[in-house]
Parts: sequence; C-alpha cells; structure tokens
Amino acid sequence: GSTLSETLNSCSNSTESLNVSNVVNETKRPKIHKKKKKKKLTKLSLPDEIKNEPSLKKYWVQRYKLFSKFDDGVRLDKESWYSVTPEKIAEHIAERCRCDIIVDAFCGSGGNSIQFAFTCERVIAIDIDPVKLENARHNAAIYGVEDRIEFICGSFFDLAPTLKADVIFLSPPWGGPEYIHCDTYSIAAMGEFGEKAFQLARNISDNVAFFLPKNSNVDELVRLAGQGKHVELEQNMLNNKISTLTAYYGDELIDWGGNNQFTDATNDDTRRLDDTGYAADFELQDSLAEHSSFSLDVADER
Repeated sequence: GSTLSETLNSCSNSTESLNVSNVVNETKRPKIHKKKKKKKLTKLSLPDEIKNEPSLKKYWVQRYKLFSKFDDGVRLDKESWYSVTPEKIAEHIAERCRCDIIVDAFCGSGGNSIQFAFTCERVIAIDIDPVKLENARHNAAIYGVEDRIEFICGSFFDLAPTLKADVIFLSPPWGGPEYIHCDTYSIAAMGEFGEKAFQLARNISDNVAFFLPKNSNVDELVRLAGQGKHVELEQNMLNNKISTLTAYYGDELIDWGGNNQFTDATNDDTRRLDDTGYAADFELQDSLAEHSSFSLDVADER
C-alpha cells in the first residue's frame, strides 16, 4: 500500500491542479466576435428598354410574376412589360379555356399562349408585330411548348374569317398604363380592338374570353353578350388586389364554374350574382392570385 506521505503529496497535487484550473477560467479572455463580411450583391443587368424608360422599373421588380422562368432568357419588348398577363392569372384563364383549338388573337410576347399550350391541343397565336411574335416563339421554347403553338404574323382582323376554333381569347392593347387613371374604362377607348374585335371573335365561336382592365365598364360588357345571352365577369387578383377583369361568353366557358355560380333573379329582373371566390390562393413567391366571379344574364328588352 501507499505510505501516508505519498497520499498527502497526491492530494496536494490535485488541489494545485484544481486551483490552477480555476485561475485559468477566471482570467480567460472574452471571445472576440469578428464581423461577418457581407456578401456582395451581384447587380443584375437591366434590359435596354428598362434602362431607357424608368417608369418600367416597377415591372422589372415583378418580372418573376410575369414569367417564373424569366432567368432562363425570357424576352420582352417595351410594350410587353406592362401588357403581358401575369403567369398565375394566365394559368387560371388557360384552365378555364381548356379545349382542342384556341386562338390567342393578340398574343404579344406569349404569356397566355404558353399557358394555353399546357391545356389545349393546339394554340393559334397571332400578332401583327414580328418582334413580339418572335419573342413569343422564343419564350414558348423556354417553357418547352413551342411545338404546340402555331405562330402567325398578321392582323386578326384580316385572318378572322379564315379561322376555326373552339375558343377565342382576346387580350387587345388597352392604350397603355394610363387606363388606371380612369374611373371607368370604356371599351370604346380601344377603337377597333374593342367591339369590332369581339364581334369577329363571336363569328368564329360563341366561346370568347375577353381580358380587360379592372375598371372596365360592366354595362358595356353585358351588352356585348346580346339579348337573352349570358356573360360571366371574373375579377383576377394579385397580392390581394384586383388586377384585371376577364369576361367569359359562351355556355362552355360559363359552365366551367359549375356549382359555384348562383343566379339571383326575381321577376325577370337581372341581378348581380354572388361572389364565388373559386380558384383562389394561387401562390408564387410572395404573390397571391385569386379569382372571384359573378355572372349576369342580359334581359330581353322587348
């Protein structure tokens, strides 16, 4: 066994070790937190049309709402930045317009045509501007649907008598962003792109989807349906704000809502339908697209 002297020396060494440890802990310097270097943000190169037109920068900020695959090389000309349909709204309209053959009468840079290609067997995309049409073709290739779209450079007004389709989609020029300043937007402001384009479309098919500003004159849209006919008006919402309006004509398009449509009519009087709120809660990053609609019957004024 160990001697008493050895035992005392062992205890003494343990105590010294403990005391040294405590001193080290007490005198330990606080950690110095180095500031993390902020990652340098890569400046995105703005397209020329955005650089030359500062008012378009607000559309540049929302580019992923216009095309989710924007970074894959989507091309837009100046006018298309403020006239293309946001992708989630275009998706919804395409679902409602599902059919064999659809005509996109004023296709622009292809936002709607691309989505129609996912729901329809064949898309006929028309635009009189060759630059827009080439952009539409290019953008369709990015989404992998260019083989389902027939691109035609020409005027819808000239081509209409030769066209055959199940549904006609109209998204004509609205005259620029200035429409937002009007209390009520009249389709007369569109000139021939308004009522004339609509009547040509109805000559091809009863089923017409008319994409319009959110402040469009409802009475004018109701009268377009004709006596005894129906129209369904759908408010398209983005970020909890009404963005645009789509008017649907023809039984096949109106019947899409099915049980969501309720007619409130008494003694043959025409009344506004209840808000249906269907096809709601489409999300894209921080955006929200909703669609609410009501349907109207046009009274037979005889």
